[in-house]
Amino acid sequence: MSSTQEQRSRSARRSLWVRLGLITLNLLAALTVLWLGMSIPSYFRSVSPLVLEAAAEGTPRLPAQAEAHLDAGRPGLAQPLLQAEKQVSRKAPDPSHDNQVERLLQANPLYRWSGGPAPFYEQFLRMAGFLRGDETSTIPTLLPAEHRRVLLGFLEQSPNRNVQRILSTRSLGGWQRFYPVYSTSGHPLEAVILATALLEQSSALPEGIQRPLLDAIAGALEGHAADLNRLESLYIGILTLGRHANWLQLASLMGQFDSPQQLLFAAQALQEDPAKFPILFAGLQNAASTGLLADYLARHGDRGWKALGVALSMGQGAVKSLLVFDKPVYQPPEIWYRLPLGMRDSQQHFKGFAESYPGAAIGLRALSFTLCGFFLVGVLRVLILGGRPRPDQVKRVLINLDSLVGGVLVMILLWVLIEPGLLEFQPNKEGSLQINLAQVIPGRDALTQETSTMIDQVTILILLLFFVLQLLVFIFGLLKITEVRRRSVGPDKKIELLENEENLFDLGLYVGLGGTVSALILVVLNVVDASLMAAYASTLFGIIFVAILKIGFLRPYRRQLILQKA
Repeated sequence: MSSTQEQRSRSARRSLWVRLGLITLNLLAALTVLWLGMSIPSYFRSVSPLVLEAAAEGTPRLPAQAEAHLDAGRPGLAQPLLQAEKQVSRKAPDPSHDNQVERLLQANPLYRWSGGPAPFYEQFLRMAGFLRGDETSTIPTLLPAEHRRVLLGFLEQSPNRNVQRILSTRSLGGWQRFYPVYSTSGHPLEAVILATALLEQSSALPEGIQRPLLDAIAGALEGHAADLNRLESLYIGILTLGRHANWLQLASLMGQFDSPQQLLFAAQALQEDPAKFPILFAGLQNAASTGLLADYLARHGDRGWKALGVALSMGQGAVKSLLVFDKPVYQPPEIWYRLPLGMRDSQQHFKGFAESYPGAAIGLRALSFTLCGFFLVGVLRVLILGGRPRPDQVKRVLINLDSLVGGVLVMILLWVLIEPGLLEFQPNKEGSLQINLAQVIPGRDALTQETSTMIDQVTILILLLFFVLQLLVFIFGLLKITEVRRRSVGPDKKIELLENEENLFDLGLYVGLGGTVSALILVVLNVVDASLMAAYASTLFGIIFVAILKIGFLRPYRRQLILQKA
């Protein structure tokens, strides 16, 4: 008797050590893959500053770009870059650049208004009678009547026909937002007309602006109100830029635009906040495409402007990468700063990988978090089952689906903790079933970008939620089949029990249909902004999982019971 008790005691101690070993191995594995996942700086709805930092390596920063302009004698182009650097950088500004700017301005006094070498504009400045040192922007310089008279006389001698077409708009009336030139308050309109003509004379109007401008002028001169409205919008855009930029800055900005919509976007941004001028100027100088920059800033609003400032502080490559990722910059939650310093610093080793292979980085991070949940479920299994294996039939039916579901749930939980913005949905302002990504400028020529039923981060999140919900219902159905299988009753009773659970086996269809109806209601009520795909996917998942359950598991088991009964 004592020998038997001693054997049982040894077996219990051995079993305890086995369980402790399994728990330790699972915990170590969970911590390892968790560390790996946390070390990858990739996110669904934002981009890590470390990724931008990796993209900026080896590319020029704002001080270097400003220095290149100073070396070429263009202080007007260097100044907004230096101002942008002061706004976005935490480092103390280098006084040598400001000193170099001042030396250039002292050696070339007209550069205060022209910004640098500009033959046509400097010729006008030499003839101008009064120049204000405290107001060097283009439009304010042209407002005095004497200055407009001098510049008009200069431009009327131009053999450029396009210049003469632009000057001919001085005789137009019927403006909605301008007073006509011939009125006592028409000096702002005449100033912007002269500035536009001088831009054309200096070959500073790109084709994307020149052609729509000339077409609008032709229609306006024929009396078409729609063309006059378009012409007025273009003049207002140039007027707004000219109020904040000296001549060389204005010419440089105009050269960046490929369409009137981009010009209007920049004008609206400055109209809303003139302090954005240095950031806008630097962003246009560093972006690979003005259209990409305009779309990005319109889509992300204030977060987009902040992200642009962060990218500008790093270098040209960071700006280009930011526009490619098309996401705002990641803002870590408070819990991030409570993690071990080593885990946070480890992201430095993966920033290049996350920048070069963004899709693979997100996939690897999701896989790491899922494996973390898988191993944690293994710990729970040891604690609950005591290390005993499942019965063969149960093990064969469930196929470790509990570990899969646990892994997915842990992955979702971890991702929501490190990226709280994942759950920030934008309301559907149109009350429709589409995603309105951007609406930059109000009116007929608005720069809009709409897309319907597309897979974006919100759609992916909703699809994942519906998938996990259907997977849980599927596992519940498998457990019911297993419960009937394990009952010690005859085949007849088991068949009756399965028939009694028929409605439960269709639960996936009910849940799927309910998810679709709920998603459509939430979209129409402006609660979330998602696509039709996300709504209908709930029913689709229900159909698929119910089909797998009934055809793959329920039907073969019923056939087995019928054969046993026979």
